[in-house]
Amino acid sequence: MEQHTVAQASQYRRELDDGLLLRWSSADDCAGIIQLYSHVFRDAADEPPNLWIASYTRDTMSGRHPLIGPGDFAVVEERATSRIVAATCLLRATWSYAGIPFAVGRPELVASHPDYRNRGLVRALFELIHARSAARGDLLQGITGIPFYYRQFGYEYALDLDGERTLWFDAIPKLKPGTAEPYSLRPITPADLPLVLRLYQHEQATYHSGTPSLVSATLDETYLRWNHDGATQDYSGGYWQTALIVGGDDRPLGYVLTRKLRWAEALNVVGLAVEAGVSLVALMPSLLRLLQAYAHTMPTFKPDAPTPTNVSFGLGRCHPAYAALGEALVPRPPQPYAWYVRVPDLPAFLQLIAPELERRLAGSVLAGHSGDLQLDFYRDGLRLRFAGGRLAEVAPWRPQLWGEPAQAAFPPLVFTQLLFGYRSLAELRHALPDVRAKEEALTLLDALFPAIPSRVMPQD
Repeated sequence: MEQHTVAQASQYRRELDDGLLLRWSSADDCAGIIQLYSHVFRDAADEPPNLWIASYTRDTMSGRHPLIGPGDFAVVEERATSRIVAATCLLRATWSYAGIPFAVGRPELVASHPDYRNRGLVRALFELIHARSAARGDLLQGITGIPFYYRQFGYEYALDLDGERTLWFDAIPKLKPGTAEPYSLRPITPADLPLVLRLYQHEQATYHSGTPSLVSATLDETYLRWNHDGATQDYSGGYWQTALIVGGDDRPLGYVLTRKLRWAEALNVVGLAVEAGVSLVALMPSLLRLLQAYAHTMPTFKPDAPTPTNVSFGLGRCHPAYAALGEALVPRPPQPYAWYVRVPDLPAFLQLIAPELERRLAGSVLAGHSGDLQLDFYRDGLRLRFAGGRLAEVAPWRPQLWGEPAQAAFPPLVFTQLLFGYRSLAELRHALPDVRAKEEALTLLDALFPAIPSRVMPQD
């Protein structure tokens, strides 16, 4: 214990080498953190300070943001100059797994000054972040970040992130001469937030061929209100603009979410749903024309932004809008990126989702199954004990010399991909020779952990 407190506590202090101090932030650190971030988050050394990230940092430290406060940044301070040389922060989120909610910690804005890299500062920051996340009951941490880097801190790619399909303006059907546009777009008002929330829930519930996204981010009216009118407009490119799709009788039929700022040639659509009973196919041509018109009038991130040429539907891997758009989409979509996910207490998470695992088992050829399933993760492992189709126990387990063998094995963290439906067992076995399963375990693992697509929208 350091100075009679624990790492998650606001008064925590830890001396590092070379006159550096690891601690939690206060509102007084806002300017120092902005100085670090606006310097680091640039595409080139000769670019000016990043004012966009500075604006977002002010929002997160303002005390008004619904997911983070001014004391939720872990920082490394240079004692001699009081300069912040490394920092990250921790947002709050709630996600659900097959409808079962759980708390999530979201590290973000990870940065260290170039002069202070390769000293283990980010690792020290993540020790604080993980301690606080655990203290408040988060069962998972998720981060969107650069390739490979966060594997160093116990994270694994385990959920789709983004995934987009492009449609060029030239492919949009023209309105017949003398014909009125059958639909229109109306910006939402605060009174529309309950409707927006319901449409978002409907979008998540019908994500994959009419079935739900396995893992979803939970939105509430507080966050929607912040996204609508609470955040500083200088950072509005990080949030979304919500418009209702309105019929000729002024009745809302659905919604479309776009970025508030256009960054390049594309207008980015990040959400789209219609009410049950409304044909997305019939509505789509008019919606595309409305989006094309909006792309030419919406604010841009930079004053010299290029002329818009396309709509980028960033709706994940398998949104129903793609079927409605059909062959007009660019035929070779980019591979979706992925969320990094960390599950520090795997037994606790498996116990949480036990009702869903039991439901899957009951619907399989192994209904009512009893027996143990030993999983070897090479450095450690788990035993899942089933009794009459119920998950009776999840406990740590390790194979012993000449002892009971494992029925399946996964390299460290790879089981996370199976757990979150990101890859099937067959896909993992095909890609990784050290993913192994005995014949008697194949059917059970396939029943418990099928591949199911997810779309988790980041909340910034």
